[in-house]
Amino acid sequence: MPATVPVYEPLSPGDPPAIGGYRILARVGAGGMGRVYLAATQSGRKLAVKVVRAEFAEDPEFRRRFQQEIAAAQRVQSHRTAPVVDADADAPQPWLATAHVPGPSLAQTVVELGPLPEDSVRAVCAGVAEALVAVHAAGVVHRDLKPSNVLLAPDGPRVIDFGIARAADTTPLTRTGMRIGSPQYMAPEQALGRSATPAIDVFALAGVVLFAATGRTPFGDGPAEAVLFRIVHGEPDLEGCPESLRGLLERCLNKDPGERPSPREILDELGEDAGRTGADWLPEDVTRRLPAYSADPPRPMGPPTSGPGFDPVAPAAPPAPAPAAPSGTAIRVLLLALAAAAVVIVVLGVTLVALRPWESGGGSGGAARGDRNPAGGTPAPATAETSGPAMRGAPGGTQAASPDATSAPGGVGGELGKYTGINLTSGYAISFTEDPKHPKPNAGGDFDASYDGSYLYGDQIAVLPPGVAGTYEACRDETRYTGMLDSEFLIKGKKICVTTGSGLVGLLEITGTGTEPKSYLTFDLTVWQGVPPTPGE
Repeated sequence: MPATVPVYEPLSPGDPPAIGGYRILARVGAGGMGRVYLAATQSGRKLAVKVVRAEFAEDPEFRRRFQQEIAAAQRVQSHRTAPVVDADADAPQPWLATAHVPGPSLAQTVVELGPLPEDSVRAVCAGVAEALVAVHAAGVVHRDLKPSNVLLAPDGPRVIDFGIARAADTTPLTRTGMRIGSPQYMAPEQALGRSATPAIDVFALAGVVLFAATGRTPFGDGPAEAVLFRIVHGEPDLEGCPESLRGLLERCLNKDPGERPSPREILDELGEDAGRTGADWLPEDVTRRLPAYSADPPRPMGPPTSGPGFDPVAPAAPPAPAPAAPSGTAIRVLLLALAAAAVVIVVLGVTLVALRPWESGGGSGGAARGDRNPAGGTPAPATAETSGPAMRGAPGGTQAASPDATSAPGGVGGELGKYTGINLTSGYAISFTEDPKHPKPNAGGDFDASYDGSYLYGDQIAVLPPGVAGTYEACRDETRYTGMLDSEFLIKGKKICVTTGSGLVGLLEITGTGTEPKSYLTFDLTVWQGVPPTPGE
């Protein structure tokens, strides 16, 4: 991949222009606790800013524990971690900023390019163990160590997100079944709900190292409950593990936390050479990608005056020259053209009234389109040209005709289209206005909802409570929004509202899913015209 190819997601209209005084440049990704942005200080130093999901922000206990974990994380000092630079637990949506690490995650690298060679795997093992030495010395337990929390920088691995998962443990969301953490990397004592000690990070380290070497986890994949059962009662599968690391990983995966080695003991066993990293510590196909993570993300097109992409120090574009005053001849030609257009409009209007008298509004206020003709006839059926988003550019004939679609044509709350049996495959996305029946690959385009097999993404997503009818009013009044929804909520029967940055409101009624991991979602979709955002917001 050339270094000029952007590796970060572009900002959407719903993203903030700045957080805590740091200018937002691009999206990095999203996780169970929030969304991560690439940001910059006034001096140009890049940061990674994580904004906590609104659901957690509503819980005072979460805010209190989040502040405690931030204070603990700021004590961690190691070259193998991304230090916490700033944070605000009292913001409307709490956030924290860490130093930017210019490299991909271990998870992304292995999924896209395959397992790492043995020397790189040993460097990952040593680097993560070194990070854990500092994390544990500060009195912090990571609790969510996994390949996506290990970044591959040019000079070695970095561990991120240490300690923050603990703040979510007692929130209403986690008490009602939402899980923070990846089951494949949980220790047996975590799976059983026992107290977390530094030994759980050592157990997770072994899973991370095996993944780096093989692309697999020690206890397999599948439903979370099945994976956790195997972690508690089964034996790890270390097939493909380098022989030089096999014995060490077996001890790290011991069911008894007291029998696992400490991070310092892991470093001693690996030896000094394992922790030495230079410019060639990664294979060439990974190294070629690294410059893209240091490059500035592309600026949005156009000259915004606020919102994402606005740069207050950028030079203003020169004013456009004033148009020349029209001549007398030009004015006469314009008046003649307007007069001719008026004649055409009058003729068309008379013709339409004659052809469709039930829409003329004559007499005592004729019936609106879609109502029965008072004279006993019926209106013409809705077509692809007169109903749903097809009238705004979508291919015709993909949505079911809706008798309510014209109850408020073009107005707030008016139904724009209804679609049934949409299959949204992992890695695909849909636009509410461009043929939703045929999702397109999610290649960073302008989509309203996207799915990656684990999360559903959108500008504003909310789950309607059980028993609430799926109406525009219900979606409009639901205020518990998030930018992404975990797969645990994407089950048959759920009604999910997605509000776009342009004001459209979509209701996804889940009718089925693929196998675990959920390879696709099947749902019915209704789209309404909502309230467009205020310019500049």
